[in-house]
Amino acid sequence: MNIIPTLAAAAALLILLSSAFEAAIPSRRSYIHIDNVSQQYPLKLAQRLFSSVPKREYALKDINLKFGQNDDGVILLTGRSASGKSTILRLIAGLELPTSGGVSINGRTISKLTNVASRMPSWIKIGQLEDVVRPHPVIITAKPDFDDSLQVIERIIGMGRDALHKHENGNKLEGEDSAQLEVLAWDFAKLLGLDERCSLLPSQLSPSEQYMFSIACGCMVSASPAISSRHEDDNDGGIPYPIILLDELFDTEVASTAERCNKGMTNLINCGAVIISATHRPQYFRGISSRVVTLSGGKVLSDKQIGYLAAASHGLN
Repeated sequence: MNIIPTLAAAAALLILLSSAFEAAIPSRRSYIHIDNVSQQYPLKLAQRLFSSVPKREYALKDINLKFGQNDDGVILLTGRSASGKSTILRLIAGLELPTSGGVSINGRTISKLTNVASRMPSWIKIGQLEDVVRPHPVIITAKPDFDDSLQVIERIIGMGRDALHKHENGNKLEGEDSAQLEVLAWDFAKLLGLDERCSLLPSQLSPSEQYMFSIACGCMVSASPAISSRHEDDNDGGIPYPIILLDELFDTEVASTAERCNKGMTNLINCGAVIISATHRPQYFRGISSRVVTLSGGKVLSDKQIGYLAAASHGLN
């Protein structure tokens, strides 16, 4: 029997054995429940008659999934185009409400959306969630498109400040909240391996660092509302860590670029974050994925827990 580990398996083992990072702001693990969810988009007659591909009325049908509590790696959503992957992400992020069933974040159900507009760059999407839902899940679709007018760390802090400012209804931030934002930004920068690159301008980052930069910004948007002084009583056990939803984020990249981001994502998850990736390239997550949910026709075809080293050795094929 061949017991020599593959290069990917060895890399995964190094990630697992790396020293744990202790965040300056205590954290707690986030989780998501999707309970008997269906999402219906009524079809017009023209769509039924003239579509070049078969159309179905239900994007999702009777979905039951739980994420976060027992997941110690990236969760992958796989399946063909139009199988329901992105619809699940949109429901978790609060961009849509389900036709039936419910989605809850850390035990709090997304029951309605607010009318507060979310001014975010085009590469990041966040729903108009009620303030009681924390953290706010965010969808990331691309690398940031910032100009070079501010340093990397200033951009990360700024994304958190904008998110918290919205949740304070435009009121001036308390001094303590502003200070906590900076500490939180440095926590995420260190977790994602950007701490020594924070003084650079965005264009000076490598391709993999730009992806980590986008995830750091997403983390700030997701977690910042929870550090408000108004929520101190809720955070005795630490702030709920971000829920990051990747919508085919790495699918157009080369494998090596995606794989350089593995350690940073693993660090986030170890501190309590939930990372879910809808992808057509599950092999890009070898060594850091712990679960693969395969969708077909809006239904769960399979839901498999996998080990880090098993994922690395088998390439998630």
